[in-house]
Amino acid sequence: MVLVEEIADDEPKHVISECPESQDAQPKASSKTSLDKGFLEKTKDKPLYGPEGSSEGKVDPQTHKAHAEHKMNKDLNKGMNRGAEGNNGLERPPWYTKEWPKDCQYNSPGCRLEEMETSGHKTEIHKSMVRDSGRWSEALAPGTKAMRMSFLQATDEDLQEVIQRLKGNEDVTELDLSHNHIKDAGIQALVAALAAGSAPNLRELRLYSNDFGELGQTMLTQGLPVFRKKLEVHWKEPSWAHITKDTAGSGYGSAVAPPAA
Repeated sequence: MVLVEEIADDEPKHVISECPESQDAQPKASSKTSLDKGFLEKTKDKPLYGPEGSSEGKVDPQTHKAHAEHKMNKDLNKGMNRGAEGNNGLERPPWYTKEWPKDCQYNSPGCRLEEMETSGHKTEIHKSMVRDSGRWSEALAPGTKAMRMSFLQATDEDLQEVIQRLKGNEDVTELDLSHNHIKDAGIQALVAALAAGSAPNLRELRLYSNDFGELGQTMLTQGLPVFRKKLEVHWKEPSWAHITKDTAGSGYGSAVAPPAA
């Protein structure tokens, strides 16, 4: 408690404290700081930037490239989805996904307002024929570098388990899902997982001869390369496959029976 002694108006005021130690504990007033007058005038002759050719103020070329790619992707997305920004404040349908579509309208080119097509097994027997096979178990085994799962009759339903194995998987470098029944919904799930960093060392992805449409193709050719620049995506059947089919259909290359003795 601090006691204040009453004094006359013409006499200086004194504050008496019961705890003299508290006076020493009070911090001393900081010394007043001020800027020198005319300090701006002293530096006006000095250049604001370093000399030409110096590292000061230089922007790395990779930074320019990253800004250019960002602007290109933004303009591309804006051009494809000429819908109302923010969906005009209306609530989106329950099947809407943030990855795709984005701000689409019924008359917007490149937009799909219906639910994406997906695939699954007709019965549990069909499902077990895929997941109980030796090739399926071998492809999903820990430490596998090349996950070869072509011609397995796999669907979007099976792809969910594959995606789970890709998360945090630094071993796999090749993923072959060609000649299956993967549709747009499965492509979206796979692209979203890879874009988020799953299988960081994956270098080759084969998805041709599946059941996805133009939307899945767009996600593979325009969306995924933005996030995974080092990943080579094969979404279209190679030309040699057509040559093989044509050769087999025309009868060339077929075995010829030896002449009778």
